[in-house]
Amino acid sequence: MNSSFLLTTLQQQLEEYTRLYELSLIKTDVIKQNDINRLDDIINKEAKYLLAINDLEEKRIESVYAVLSGHEWSGDLPTLSDCLKVIPKEEAMKLINIQSELKEKIEELRELNYLNQELIYQSMQFVSLSLSILKPRQTAPNYGPTAKQQSQKKDTLFDSQV
Repeated sequence: MNSSFLLTTLQQQLEEYTRLYELSLIKTDVIKQNDINRLDDIINKEAKYLLAINDLEEKRIESVYAVLSGHEWSGDLPTLSDCLKVIPKEEAMKLINIQSELKEKIEELRELNYLNQELIYQSMQFVSLSLSILKPRQTAPNYGPTAKQQSQKKDTLFDSQV
């Protein structure tokens, strides 16, 4: 198998990661606006993109094995770096470009997801603080003696009321 299938798969992965990144940018604004319904829709869309990315990752692994069939690779699993050794230089340059774009996009996505995680955490802290301020403090139920009555009662061996 030639490396064109591998290049096509990597290009598709880059497109999916780009879409996911754009969706994460929208997600940041939605989190800032506290729009829970839109956030739920975005999370559902993200799940679809992640399924597509997972399928593409499986295709990428298959295509790497196909490109390297009959060749040796370093390590336990074959990598794109191993593919660079067996494909023509022109295709190797395309592969290197797509690989660097993918790394860059994944890093940007990782940073944006961290930001979104922090925003959600701060929102949850705000909600928790608001609830603790609005919620009245619970007092002990009135089944036993009050604290004043308990402090007046002394433990003695002789009970004068008998």
